[in-house]
Amino acid sequence: MKYDIYFHGGCFDGAASAAMLLYFLRQRGNSYGKFIPLTHPVNKKWWKKLKMQNHSIITDILYHPKAKIWFDHHPTTFIDKKWEKNFKSDQWHVLNIKSPSCTGLIYRHLTKVLKVRPSKYIKDLAYWLDITDGARFKNVKEALSLKPPAMQIAKSFIDLKPPVSYAKLLILALSKMPLAKVAKLKEVRKRFLKHKRGIKKSWPEIKKRLVLKDKVAILYGMSKRLTAARFAPYYFYPKAKYSIRILKRGKFFVLSVGINPWNRPKNQAHIGKFLAKQYGGGGHAVAGAASFKKKSDVLREALNIADYLNKHG
Repeated sequence: MKYDIYFHGGCFDGAASAAMLLYFLRQRGNSYGKFIPLTHPVNKKWWKKLKMQNHSIITDILYHPKAKIWFDHHPTTFIDKKWEKNFKSDQWHVLNIKSPSCTGLIYRHLTKVLKVRPSKYIKDLAYWLDITDGARFKNVKEALSLKPPAMQIAKSFIDLKPPVSYAKLLILALSKMPLAKVAKLKEVRKRFLKHKRGIKKSWPEIKKRLVLKDKVAILYGMSKRLTAARFAPYYFYPKAKYSIRILKRGKFFVLSVGINPWNRPKNQAHIGKFLAKQYGGGGHAVAGAASFKKKSDVLREALNIADYLNKHG
């Protein structure tokens, strides 16, 4: 049986979780059809009316009752209260908001359920995604390190918006070979080196565009393509409790909000739920995003969110 795979696009965990599922599908003699990336904001009306033509898998993004297989770890995954009420977890439909990554969630769940001993490279994939997606780095320097193959692959994907063709290449490679080999693939290496060059250009710009508002570091990235910006605010302002990045993605302005993993607030706000309730966004307790159509709106709300976060320091 072939499955179309819907996955969180532009997210390393989205691609890696698709690869993880593909690995386990092969254990059952199944295969894949199309790879379909989804990015936030997902049009909720379209999502509700979506008619899946083939057997489908959804991973690391919004729940849909028509999916034959679904895994996620986002607390804001349900866009319909009826869907949430009727949802029943089973062998192939799993939500675990405590899992640091969707990739790790799939690995732990299916290893136990299917009673198989996966290859070492698949175990390594789960290990590294729990670190990268869960921001489980020892310090900010480790978070910015480019030495581990997993970090090189992640940087080739996250900071350089990937086309579907590259996402497919990466998913297939991660499902079949060790991270060290994947990092050496021509296309992966090419994108990683581009990322590395981008850091030299971006670092002075990031420093110039950062503003500290009490306990919140705000990065006015806008339409400027800034490399390695996710953890940069905590490098320049290690005492900041939160960060807000203002980014331009296509037709939308995006507010990406997160906590400082190395200086966590005592009275921490649940970022994902707050953004979902106030702006129709979503995410986790420690990170999330929301989109806006107007530049004036995103600039205004960035300051409003900073005020809210400063009350939860």
